[in-house]
Amino acid sequence: MKLLNNETCKYASLVANSAVVNYPVSNILDSRLSRIFKTDSNTTATIVFDAGSAVIVNSIAIANHNISSSVTTLKIQGNATDIWTSPSVDETLTYSSGIITKLFTGGSYRYWRIQIVDGSNPDGYISIGRAWVGKYFTMPYISPIIGHSRVSKSVKSVSVSGQSYMDARYFNSTIAVKFPLVTHAEKANMIAEFERIDIGVPFFVTFDETDSDLGILYVTIDQDSLNFNLLRNRNYYETALSLIEEI
Repeated sequence: MKLLNNETCKYASLVANSAVVNYPVSNILDSRLSRIFKTDSNTTATIVFDAGSAVIVNSIAIANHNISSSVTTLKIQGNATDIWTSPSVDETLTYSSGIITKLFTGGSYRYWRIQIVDGSNPDGYISIGRAWVGKYFTMPYISPIIGHSRVSKSVKSVSVSGQSYMDARYFNSTIAVKFPLVTHAEKANMIAEFERIDIGVPFFVTFDETDSDLGILYVTIDQDSLNFNLLRNRNYYETALSLIEEI
C-alpha cells in the first residue's frame, strides 16, 4: 500500500501549450476534481511544472480526464532545464479510463513536464481535473483483510402517507485497513505522514501490491487520530486506518 501524499510540485509555476480562459492549467493543482483544465481545441497537451528549485518526484496521478485509449504519447518527464530534447527522466504512463498513475525511480529536478498527444480524442481537446506530481510513501505491511464499503450519499425520505422518495446524490467508497506488525521506526514514519496529510487534504492511495481489486483511489483520512497498540512482542505495534473516497 502506497500513499501519493507528498506533492512536491504543489506550488510550482505552470505553463501549458494552450488553455481555455475559464479552464486554466492551474486547476490541475486544485484538490477538487471538478475544477478542470481544458486545452483550446487542441488534442496535444504539454504542462511544464517549474518548482523553482530541484524537487524529488517519483510518482504521478492524473484523475478526471478525457484522455482516450488511442493516446499515442502519455509521459512524465523531468529535467534540470526547460529544454526537452533529451530529458533526464522520461517515463511512459499506462493509459486507464480511470486514474492514470505510475511509480518510478524519478529524480530531483527543477522542471517536470506532462506530455499528452491524443490526436484521435473524440472531444477534440484534452481535459484534466487533477494532476498530482510528487513523492510516494510506502506503508508498513497491511493485513490481507481489507474492508471496502460502497456507500450511497442519497437522502431517502418517507412521506406522511408512506411513499418513499429520494434526493439523489452520489456513491463513494470507504476503506478500512489494518497494520498488524508496525515497528517503532515505521510508527514514527506513519505519524509524520499523518501529520503531513492531516484529515482534510485529498491524496491518492494504491493497493496494487495486494490481491485487492481496489487499484488506486482518491481519498481523505476518515478518522481524527492514529492509534497504536503495543503488542506482547514489544518490537511491534498494531494500528488501523480508515479512508473515504473523494468524488
